[in-house]
Amino acid sequence: MIIRILEEREMKIIESFICGKENNPLTCEDGIFISEKMVVVIDGVTAKGKRLWDGKSSGCFAKDIIIDFLQKNSIEKLDAESFFLELDSMIRSCVMATEENIVVEDYPRAAVIIYNEHHHEVWSYGDCQCRINDVVYKHAKKVDEINESIRANVLKEYLQDGYTVDELRENDPGRAMIQENLLKQFSYENQLSSFGYPVLNGQGIESRLIKKYKVKPGDEITLATDGYPEIEESLVKTEAYLQKALELDPLCIKECRSTKALKVGNVFLMIECIVGCW
Repeated sequence: MIIRILEEREMKIIESFICGKENNPLTCEDGIFISEKMVVVIDGVTAKGKRLWDGKSSGCFAKDIIIDFLQKNSIEKLDAESFFLELDSMIRSCVMATEENIVVEDYPRAAVIIYNEHHHEVWSYGDCQCRINDVVYKHAKKVDEINESIRANVLKEYLQDGYTVDELRENDPGRAMIQENLLKQFSYENQLSSFGYPVLNGQGIESRLIKKYKVKPGDEITLATDGYPEIEESLVKTEAYLQKALELDPLCIKECRSTKALKVGNVFLMIECIVGCW
């Protein structure tokens, strides 16, 4: 779903689009919440464990409980730290409601980026990205960049040895190489360190990791998850860039460098929200 918004005295949606990697709204781990004064993009983190929450992946569950909470509570007047604390506490309460011992990789997690018209600011907690007029702000995790580089180098060696792209998409030795790293990186969540990164996981937030950007009357804003290699000035151009990049790089080791390939039968994860402010 993509949302473009223009406004004269109030923000207005220009266009919107969302598509999960399985092209199934029931399993999509991303969502958008829109109210009179807020647009919130939620990116449920892809599960590293196997536990299901109410039959859903941990990322889908995190997205759903955040949207449900926002629908039932008016919190647009809160400051950024209080806003993200509320969302994180909601995740924590859902985890605490179960009597099971939950291993770290099974926790529901989400990245969130918001345009708050009440404060005239964009707030980000996690690796979602935004564009304000012609300036793009990316919030990629350093630890992901390292793992993406390791995986890319492994797959390039396999390609040189004669393996086909399709073979490597079905059985990804690069992903296997970084699997242990993907589990170890939980120790960096919400930490102020070289590899630390923000994520809502029900375990408290680090307010100094919140990103804030001021918005002026007349600005156009795009909010997006991290699945887009580039955010262009329109939905058509953004999607065209993504689809061309995936066509050229289905292993996601070049233009769309990632910790995983475009899975056979899946579409690439896409969500964007474009907002204009007057």
